[in-house]
Amino acid sequence: MEKVTTLDGSAKFSRRSQKLGKTVGLVVGSFDIIHLGHINLFRLAKRHSDVVIVGLDNDQTIKLVKGQNRPINDFKRRSQILADLITIDKIFLIDKTSYHGSEEALDSYRLLIEKISPTHIFTHKICDRHWQDKKKIALEKGITFVLDSSPKITSSGSILEKILGEN
Repeated sequence: MEKVTTLDGSAKFSRRSQKLGKTVGLVVGSFDIIHLGHINLFRLAKRHSDVVIVGLDNDQTIKLVKGQNRPINDFKRRSQILADLITIDKIFLIDKTSYHGSEEALDSYRLLIEKISPTHIFTHKICDRHWQDKKKIALEKGITFVLDSSPKITSSGSILEKILGEN
């Protein structure tokens, strides 16, 4: 089974899975430099849902949100890395470029939710500044919202700073 697909492919997979009585979890983000915090979020999603779908920010969104020198890993590399994780069942590219937290980004997120129609949404309280907006959308749609409130272990940015500080 090919894990990397389109938004439409992920939506079809979600519908098929739910017809079989499975729960579908959705996680979105950039996941540029994979670290334990990301792995723990995927583990949490897999513990609470039968299948996990990951929406990956496009490279331009990451550049807009995190700076001109990002992403370190382009979409192709990020999706290939995530595809090797057993906690993830499908991965798709989020085509829309928008600054996180903007009305445009929230509208785009709503469209993703409508298309994928997950039973569960997962995010991290410390790492996702817009978790309250996502929770509100989930509640409006009758979707279970799972918020990871564990302490922040690390971030892609702090890993990058450490690497650059050693040069």
